[in-house]
Amino acid sequence: MSKKINTIHTGTEGELFVKHHIVQNYPEYNVYVPLIDQQGCDLIIERRKKEFLRVQVKTITDMKTETAIEVRLHKYVNKDIIDIVAVYYPKKSIVCFVPYNNEASINLALKPSRNNQSKNRRFFYTFMEFPYE
Repeated sequence: MSKKINTIHTGTEGELFVKHHIVQNYPEYNVYVPLIDQQGCDLIIERRKKEFLRVQVKTITDMKTETAIEVRLHKYVNKDIIDIVAVYYPKKSIVCFVPYNNEASINLALKPSRNNQSKNRRFFYTFMEFPYE
């Protein structure tokens, strides 16, 4: 009998995966965790001295279409509380880091579309490196 995992468990799994990924792959960065994340920021990453990025982690367990996932971000629009959306997809154990541009949702393709259209599609795999600037 499989147990249904609740959203808090799923979110915690995503946050732990993202923290581990950043610490392992970007040892030059400092990772801070807010004591209370009521503002919507799960992690704070110090890229350079006095340069901090606010990261919101989203764990997406199901695809929206046959080829893409959707990340809903309605509650972050026009609030200036996050800089990066870390998207964790546990079915493949992968994470990407999408710069947040005040969108209500982000669609990320995991597979090519049936007609191979790539214009105006954002692919998950193009955001797998933490943004450098």
